[in-house]
Amino acid sequence: MKNCQMKPVDSASEAQWLLTAIEKPWSRSPDANYAAAVVPCGFVKYLRLLHPAYLSDNQEISWSEVAKQTGRTPHSQMQWHRIINCRDSGQSSHDLTAPQIGYLPERQATVLVEILSKHTRTPEECFFAIWDGWGYSQLDKFENQTASFQLWERRYYLATGSISAYLAGVSVGMPPSIWWPRDRSWCAATDIDLMWTYVGGTKSCIDAVIVDGRLEVWEAVLDDRIDIHGDDINID
Repeated sequence: MKNCQMKPVDSASEAQWLLTAIEKPWSRSPDANYAAAVVPCGFVKYLRLLHPAYLSDNQEISWSEVAKQTGRTPHSQMQWHRIINCRDSGQSSHDLTAPQIGYLPERQATVLVEILSKHTRTPEECFFAIWDGWGYSQLDKFENQTASFQLWERRYYLATGSISAYLAGVSVGMPPSIWWPRDRSWCAATDIDLMWTYVGGTKSCIDAVIVDGRLEVWEAVLDDRIDIHGDDINID
């Protein structure tokens, strides 16, 4: 794995806590899914980090700005398909490239890694759960080298490395879906079908991400809905 800072592990024991900390998707209702099915429970505070959309010149545009331009209301549980369904003239969805699905874009990942590294005692010892369905050749090579585990309906490979290994993983087609330091002071999670990332951690950690100003983030709770009907404000 010369091009990746993530290292294989012999056992998936470090991921066992996720099996009881993450809720089974759609377990509360067949019509609703929640943040608790993405990010582990047990943290003091949570946030939702929205992946940006992009204008035709590849410039980032936040969800809040898109919502304002389309006459919608920015709020912590806004959904992309709701805010681009324009009420008024302005920025239409045809002028935009939709947000990245399944993992953080490079700039947002770099900022988040920078901040989170200051809120763990073990930044050099982190763990990364990588969904086995990405289909990239680099992941195929990794498959036979590391341990794996099943989390509800999905299988993940487990790797270890410094916190910066998240960035290396994304760059070689192995984006971790769930990642955390050995001391479990925080955990970041991006569902493969979502345009945002959740982070759970201490109050000081989450507050640091929120006040930093370089990311579009909203406070979140585990009972926030993540399904397409989660936005109950921007509805016709």
